Amino acid sequence: RKAAEQTPFSGSVTLQWREASVLRTDQLTVKGTHGTLLAQGQRSAMAIGAERLVYSPADGWQELWPAGLGSPGHPNLDVAYDVRTAGTDHVAGYPTDVVEVLKAGVVRDRLDLEAATKLLLRRRQYDSKGVLERAFTFEQIQIGDLSMAPPTTPPAPKRAGPRRLPFGAVPASEREPSRLAAGYRRLGAYRQGGVVQLVYSDGLYDLSLFQQQGGLDTGDLPAQRRTTRLDGRPAWAFSWPGGEGIVWTAGRTVYTLVGDVPADELTEVAASVSVHPSTSVMHRLRQACRGLVESFTGAF
Repeated sequence: RKAAEQTPFSGSVTLQWREASVLRTDQLTVKGTHGTLLAQGQRSAMAIGAERLVYSPADGWQELWPAGLGSPGHPNLDVAYDVRTAGTDHVAGYPTDVVEVLKAGVVRDRLDLEAATKLLLRRRQYDSKGVLERAFTFEQIQIGDLSMAPPTTPPAPKRAGPRRLPFGAVPASEREPSRLAAGYRRLGAYRQGGVVQLVYSDGLYDLSLFQQQGGLDTGDLPAQRRTTRLDGRPAWAFSWPGGEGIVWTAGRTVYTLVGDVPADELTEVAASVSVHPSTSVMHRLRQACRGLVESFTGAF
């Protein structure tokens, strides 16, 4: 991350990601200098310091993460992972040092760092069985051109990002454990409109758990979703170049868990989320009768 902030570069990248058994591919161009990074493809994204923006033709530039919030931080990598060197290679004509990141003895990430600058030129992510989940690879890159102009900053992105919540301000019905399965620790709580976002990390991958009161409109789900089950409940999983997601409901709450993690680990973590089941019909009838009685007696 520090190398990407300090080293000017531009190039073309091939993305790969798995949707169930299908490995999909896309290309984009990337440019980074002076702490600003721009990725352009079917959908563009920009990082300006800690601020994160995304562009779509319909809505223009929108703010995903305000600069003022900063980073939620991360636990130490060595709590859940082991890191080891794994020789050398070449990517886009540059020599690289290869680093492997292991969890429970299984290689989960293989990173190619450019030998001189330590810029990340290739990343390959694997699930717990060693199957490739997603990858990005620079096919062509120019490194270290100090005359490179920074990407043009959007003049007026829509300011719709989340705001930080003290954890005590999170409604009790939407609080989750400070830790989830697979070593994920809660880092912060945020709110955007009626949606509460809890951020978790295991030191390498980040997860966001979104909770919103109300019903689920399946028309809002991604078109390429996959139907699955989570602790006996229907759920919908989906993949995109940057990560995985899963959506499910319990009672009157819609849960969405997303992150740059392998699909099998995301499902494991989702199963550890404490959900709030719907009250029974009889309980709701009793509550209605209680309310009716209290309306006559003046009880509180």
